[in-house]
Amino acid sequence: MRKINFENHFTVDRDSSEPVYQQLVEAVLYATKTGLMDRGDRLPSINELSRQYSVSRSTIEKSYSDLRDMGILASQHGKSFYINRLDPLPGLKILVLFNQLNEYTKTIFDALTERIGQKAEIDFHVYYNSAAHFKALVKRKQSSYSHIIVIPHFLDDPESGYQAMERLPKDKLIILDKEVPGLSDCFGTVSEHFGQDIDQAIRELAPSLRKYQCINLIFPAHTHYPDTLADAFARACVTRNLVCRVSPDLTKAMIRDGEAFIVLSDEHLMFLVREIINSTDLVAGRHVGIVSYQDNDAKKAMLNGITTISSDLKTMGKSAADMILTGVSRHIANPFSVVLRRSL
Repeated sequence: MRKINFENHFTVDRDSSEPVYQQLVEAVLYATKTGLMDRGDRLPSINELSRQYSVSRSTIEKSYSDLRDMGILASQHGKSFYINRLDPLPGLKILVLFNQLNEYTKTIFDALTERIGQKAEIDFHVYYNSAAHFKALVKRKQSSYSHIIVIPHFLDDPESGYQAMERLPKDKLIILDKEVPGLSDCFGTVSEHFGQDIDQAIRELAPSLRKYQCINLIFPAHTHYPDTLADAFARACVTRNLVCRVSPDLTKAMIRDGEAFIVLSDEHLMFLVREIINSTDLVAGRHVGIVSYQDNDAKKAMLNGITTISSDLKTMGKSAADMILTGVSRHIANPFSVVLRRSL
């Protein structure tokens, strides 16, 4: 069994954005594909590589673990690692179909890919909220994948999009973000329960909301949020004796003393913030209240802090990955949180 001199194949690039463990994995995969390493070749121990490259043992352990999961490496007595095969094991191949590419979907996708690591091949496509585009993608691609992950938002023809999803193999399907009405349920889901979440948010924020004469939910006509959210918002306000209004758009005339706003889109949030900044009479959190969906770093600083209602998007991506890696489909209610800041 030939022992590999690893310095011939691998150099740590400490300026790279790619983690060191991933650099090592890629170096071994390249060497097996190009013939620089062959079956039976023995690799240095974890301790040897840790000392040689001045990196932690856990880094080397993660690299070797990923390579072992792919079938590339095997071990003798848990210590000596050798090349077991030259190509990764066939198996997990994931088709990801998201309705759009933005900070929201990017956070989910990054968490998914980080959790999956090198254990699967991932093919990512955006269908731009179009049922027709979605149907074309799944018709052309679905047969070659072990799993299909979908965020289902069809603004042009929801019924047609949901029918296309109904035809997908349910043992392959994982639905993220929202539940699909009428779809048979032998598949995995990680969903937001919008009605329950807004009810809990109004309950937690009620002490701060009571100083406003009216609570406005800005609910655009074309939005991926379900109508159940608006209905649940109205019920939650009535239950707590809060005057409320649901409006499809936000206008300058609406922004006045005694009004609070829950905005779903960052576009409406920025309009609201600009109007308050340009006003000499209105102060956020005193005259006008603001609550925004989905927290980020900008909202922490904006107007000394925007109150937010957020779904845990990283957990959503990780939960989908865990279902794939364990082979167990589940229905998971994604966690969410309310952060009270000075805008309310």
